[in-house]
Amino acid sequence: MILAFVSLITTVFFLENFRKWEHAIKKSNYRNKEIITAGGVVFVIVILLINVYTVFYWDNTDIPEYIMLSAACMGFSGLMDDIFGTKGVKGIRGHFSKLLQGKITTGSIKAIIGLSIACFLAVKKNDFWMDIIIDALIIAFSTNLLNLMDLRPGRACKFFLFSVTIIFLYFLRKGLTNLIYLYMPLAVSVIVFWFYDSRELLMMGDVGSNVLGISLGIMISWISSYYAKIGVLSFLLGIQLISEFYSLSKILERIVSLRRNF
Repeated sequence: MILAFVSLITTVFFLENFRKWEHAIKKSNYRNKEIITAGGVVFVIVILLINVYTVFYWDNTDIPEYIMLSAACMGFSGLMDDIFGTKGVKGIRGHFSKLLQGKITTGSIKAIIGLSIACFLAVKKNDFWMDIIIDALIIAFSTNLLNLMDLRPGRACKFFLFSVTIIFLYFLRKGLTNLIYLYMPLAVSVIVFWFYDSRELLMMGDVGSNVLGISLGIMISWISSYYAKIGVLSFLLGIQLISEFYSLSKILERIVSLRRNF
């Protein structure tokens, strides 16, 4: 609870100051409203601060170290995309087609870093090549999924918190309370950010969605059974394929509209 409180105070203190920075980057949201972006850098700060503390009492220091490394790397690639983002190129297919033409985009750099970190984590955890492939794909696709979700105010936060709630219940069932303590500060930080995001006060940017996505991927790959991973990977792969050809936001909005009509 102390770490969760520290996360709450840190997030509020940082975001209130971040909003007043003179050279903060602004981008247009889906309503063409200019909003300060890259506020999700606070997730990197929270993860680094909390996990530095946890190594002093955590018996197995591997997980905190991997989380810190992942947050730092994906936070960097996301921030780079927020600042220097290549316009006019969409989706993994678009960025890699540019790469094949000898043109490097911020999206292709982000994808390469994400896939590299995913492979690193998967190799560190597994010995069997099939498990390595499954875990790497889950981590990589989870990272990209949160990026796809962050196209409307509060949507990425809601999806992350919904997913984390299910995972926390699984942790409780398996007696993995230490993992709840480890991830709870990040969940608290996301709840706070949800307030700013849903009111269009700040956008998390790719730096935020990348960090949340890879954190979610690590949680899933680290504790799920083989068949549960296959199910999750099938879902993630399906979403990824759909998003390459259709607008995920339009599909979600249509689903919400149908629910309201019924």
